[in-house]
Amino acid sequence: MLYRYKGIGKEGALCKGVIEASSFSDLKSQLKDSDISLITYSIDISSFFLRKVKTHVLMDLCLHLEQFENAGVSLKESLEELYQIQPKSPFKAALGEMIKDVKGGVIFSNALSKHPTIFDEVFIGLIASGEKTGKLSFAYQQIFQHLKWVDELQAQVRKSLRYPLIMSVVFCAAVFILMTILVPELVRFIQMSTATIPISTRFLVFCASVFSNYLPCLCTIFSFPILFLMIFFRCHARGDIWKHWFLDRLPWIGSLRRMICLVRFCHVFAVMFGSGIGILQALQTAQKSLKQGQIYSALENIEVLIRDGVSLSAAFHKVGIFPSLVVRMVKVGEQTSSLQTTLLHVKTHFDTMLKRKVDHLIGLLEPSMILSIGLIMAWIVYAIFLPLYDTLSVLDF
Repeated sequence: MLYRYKGIGKEGALCKGVIEASSFSDLKSQLKDSDISLITYSIDISSFFLRKVKTHVLMDLCLHLEQFENAGVSLKESLEELYQIQPKSPFKAALGEMIKDVKGGVIFSNALSKHPTIFDEVFIGLIASGEKTGKLSFAYQQIFQHLKWVDELQAQVRKSLRYPLIMSVVFCAAVFILMTILVPELVRFIQMSTATIPISTRFLVFCASVFSNYLPCLCTIFSFPILFLMIFFRCHARGDIWKHWFLDRLPWIGSLRRMICLVRFCHVFAVMFGSGIGILQALQTAQKSLKQGQIYSALENIEVLIRDGVSLSAAFHKVGIFPSLVVRMVKVGEQTSSLQTTLLHVKTHFDTMLKRKVDHLIGLLEPSMILSIGLIMAWIVYAIFLPLYDTLSVLDF
């Protein structure tokens, strides 16, 4: 998110500008590092319209940097080469700023951290680990594999939701056409006759008249709460926490989100730990890669327990959130010094379970939507054609 700020810099000079930060605390931290005391700040409205950098763009970046690193080309030259071929976009602007930082002597991980909306904690953490160990090429490979997994998971969810979304659009379009065009004309014909209009038809007439005459009001009434919640969750200091608390308690969606968080945690923690990062730092990075929720809060408690000297498996067992399979596999990994391997096995297991759960949810959703559409269509047909038949039966041809 972009923030406009005013502050006092060195020697009392007034400073103002636009800076990218993930939250208000991150904004204050960045300004403090630049020796700027914050006076006022506001959210730049243009940040709501920024398009997120696609995963495949970051994957191309990792492949590009890995090839140039193996060829012995300097980081500055490889970034400049990539900058030349990029179309005009927020990502190209970020590349330009990173090139300036690298030329000025800033290490690559710190240059990346100035763009939290593009590079997440996992990306930055693995680059920092590669800088410390001198294995940047290995870090690029790990990031590429992580991004590939994220892209496949997102593609799976999008593919599963595609059919229900299309059905919803078709259903809404069909109801709109019936209520605004077909029903009023047929009802006008029925009302001209002397036949008695049944209650079901009267109710349909009422619904059609409300729908036709007050459509803008209905759209406003239904869209305003959604728009208000979106702005509130985005702008309020604790909005993100409340949003994920609400989503975690939705039926079906909550359990699906928790399983996605569990799979993501196992994958990120295994990748970070396997790259030579310590357990505490790997836990912190894995936590930051998750959305606010039960697992996010549990990882805070696990970090406290580990600092008190409790083993990782015992900490997992004490918080009581993680399934017994995760606790057992972590314990086996600690005993055999193969924690990364066991966590990747857990991730693969829950990947399979996640796919089954999504398929099961979609399998329940599809017939439910078809049944709902059938019932509404049956009600409309019954409410129209029953009095229409009575009307036609009394007409003298």
